[in-house]
Amino acid sequence: MNLSAWPLGRAARLVSTDFPTGSLRAKELGLRPGAIVRVTQRTLFGGTVLDVSGSRLALDRTSVRRMIVEPLDVEGALS
Repeated sequence: MNLSAWPLGRAARLVSTDFPTGSLRAKELGLRPGAIVRVTQRTLFGGTVLDVSGSRLALDRTSVRRMIVEPLDVEGALS
């Protein structure tokens, strides 16, 4: 599922990203396959604020649309 459609407050596992440039920077920020992310806020113009390993990241609409996530199983769910 595309991260732009993911519900607020629910944790997900990042499956893949398709950033044309800056993928190294995204990995440095923790946005790599397998990372657990949580959408904490949606902004007025389509941006999204994520919680990634306790850090908050603000991403633009285009970047969020390029990220594919999957639901966590019961054992991997965050409380």
